[in-house]
Amino acid sequence: MKVKAGDFVLIVCENPALGWYDTAAPGLIKTALEESGCRVSTILVGAPDDTLPADYEDQLAAHDTIVFLARIGDQDRFADKLPGKNVAMLYVRNQKSLKSAYAATNHDAMVAMKTSVDAVARASDRASISCPLGTRLEGRVEMEDVVDGEVSVKRFPLCVPQPVLTRSISGQVALKRWLTPTGSRSYSPASVRIDGVVMAHVDRGRIVGFEGDRHSVKTIEDHYFKVADQFDLDKDAIHSWHAGIHPACFYEGNIDDDPDRWSNNIFGNPRFLHFHTCGSSPPGEICWMVLDPTIAFDGKALWRDGCLQPQNFEQTAAVVKARPELSTLLAEHPLPVGLSQ
Repeated sequence: MKVKAGDFVLIVCENPALGWYDTAAPGLIKTALEESGCRVSTILVGAPDDTLPADYEDQLAAHDTIVFLARIGDQDRFADKLPGKNVAMLYVRNQKSLKSAYAATNHDAMVAMKTSVDAVARASDRASISCPLGTRLEGRVEMEDVVDGEVSVKRFPLCVPQPVLTRSISGQVALKRWLTPTGSRSYSPASVRIDGVVMAHVDRGRIVGFEGDRHSVKTIEDHYFKVADQFDLDKDAIHSWHAGIHPACFYEGNIDDDPDRWSNNIFGNPRFLHFHTCGSSPPGEICWMVLDPTIAFDGKALWRDGCLQPQNFEQTAAVVKARPELSTLLAEHPLPVGLSQ
């Protein structure tokens, strides 16, 4: 956050009773900030669709730096809601993750890794995506031009590269288990179950149909109509995709207990690629989670079966060589990702 002594810092904490964040992590962060000479306040909020505290806006205005340990920090993250503020969204949910390699790996090293993955994509002409369930996509690589980053807040841990646009991508995506939200807006139901495997057919970045279990296909189609109608979105648009770059990202629960919480915690693990769908502007509202993807740029894999392959590209190999902590990170043993099978 580049804070200095004397800065006013506000920690926005989500009510731990909601099951997303604990009380220990915010307390440890508050202590560390105070030891750095910062003046720290905290405010408790509820779920993203709950009523905010009466003094919430005043608290935001009164502080230089704002740290969100709350889902509302992820809402409309592509809009500059707090211009001139130093803002961070934390995906560290509890003390265990804060003290794990997920949070303890040097942040500048993760920035370097992200930047190198972005460079590989930008230098490529074509990308292809596949997975064991039958995902097969290919198309031209297109990315937004960005100056100060693709989102308006700092993210910690940094665990995904810049999204790749899908407007030139065609093929099919295998959908299994659940459709989940992207975390940008709140709606209900947040997730819908998929029985078996449903194939989503894609033509130049647009959904042209679903194929599979009849009940699941209808459930998916109804969900898209409802979410698109609620927010006036292009329901067939697929905005972009990216895959995780942080092997220490883990999830100890079970996807079926809370698919929304699962998806918005595990998205940074390299075993998952996710698509932002239902909306032509970032990030889209419905997420497709693809397990163990193989992603190749110009025929060379940067992810293979859900494992990063930085040695295959000059840009990523150079970063790993220069940052020994990344070699340690990439050697992490498989961690739980919330799936029983």
